[in-house]
Amino acid sequence: MNYKLFIAGRFLFSKGESKFISFITYISIIGVTLGVAALIIAVSVLNGFEKEIRDKVAGLVSHIQITSFLSEGLTDHEEVIAVMKKDFKEIKGISPIVQKEAVIRFKTGVEGIILKGIKPETDLSRAKNKIISGSTDITPVDSNFSKLLIGDKLAKKLGIEAGNKVIVFGLNGIPGPFNQPKLKQFIVSGIYETGLKELDDIIIYTDIGTAQKLFEFGNNVSGIEIELYDIDNAGAVVNKIKTEIGYPYYPKSLFQLYKPLFTWVELQKAPIPIVLGLIILVATFNIVGTLLMLVLEKTQSIGVLKTLGVSKSGIVKIFLYDGLLIGIIGIILGNILGLGICFLEMKYNFFGLPEIYYMKSVPILLNPDYIILITVITFILTITATLIPSFLASKLDPVKSIRFS
Repeated sequence: MNYKLFIAGRFLFSKGESKFISFITYISIIGVTLGVAALIIAVSVLNGFEKEIRDKVAGLVSHIQITSFLSEGLTDHEEVIAVMKKDFKEIKGISPIVQKEAVIRFKTGVEGIILKGIKPETDLSRAKNKIISGSTDITPVDSNFSKLLIGDKLAKKLGIEAGNKVIVFGLNGIPGPFNQPKLKQFIVSGIYETGLKELDDIIIYTDIGTAQKLFEFGNNVSGIEIELYDIDNAGAVVNKIKTEIGYPYYPKSLFQLYKPLFTWVELQKAPIPIVLGLIILVATFNIVGTLLMLVLEKTQSIGVLKTLGVSKSGIVKIFLYDGLLIGIIGIILGNILGLGICFLEMKYNFFGLPEIYYMKSVPILLNPDYIILITVITFILTITATLIPSFLASKLDPVKSIRFS
């Protein structure tokens, strides 16, 4: 066994005369452990928040939405869709929509909504996969009744259940004596719940033909939704659409449509690594303090080692090993603690969240790259923290050290 490592272990964990040093050593290890665990948990939670919100929003509004600067909407959408399918290899799916403000009434309850007409065979929305009651069928019953899907929050607010009949008023400008809203009767075929309560409270789905008639769009549509193979390419594809298709088409990515939401997530992510990084930095300073006290405690032992022929570099290595033992044990325990808590939360969902966070429990997304980065940075800081005490120990005069008591 390497005698320097053996001596380093005896210095740190001796149960004889240096019980105080052993206690401080354990405190330093706990500091590194908690710092690493806290950083792993915080980064994993923030990554989980970002992924959950991105997936939920993308499931309702698609990756890119193309609208028109003209009030009549998109008049040649079929030709545009055909061109985009051919020329844009980044596109995974594309579908026309008719989306506009409306009012829904059930019994005495009235609420403002956004009625979204979709084409079932090409629809990109994931709301149909989130049905909690009823079915996804939105095929019109006859000329009098069509079908729709309604969000869980709005359904509870109005007391609506699957199978109920409701009335929707289509708004075309400001209602008045000469601009009467057009009304349509619907049967609620299903109730969905996405977890984004603000959207579940306002967006209602029906077939695109019904929406075109209600809003008097003819064969036009109000927009085109696009799903990409890689959502991170949304910005580049938006710029490409602007260049190749141009006016009157107005493409926007979901990051632009919901900029406040994604900005909020980024603001949450920005300070956390810095704050928790400071915790690790403080923990490494604890290592410096521990080793300096160890140098003072073992001054006489250092003198004896030097008289026995141990070189300055050997003394440096002994105290480097001391710092590395503290750091490595703390890092290993921190990874076990941090990953353990993350896995338990992923399996059992111990921690619930209020509605404002758009999800019921704390989301966790473990990214191996971040975990490795946290481990490496902590290890580097640990090595750095051991250098000053190690060199101070190597500079002690052996004669004065032996006299020191």
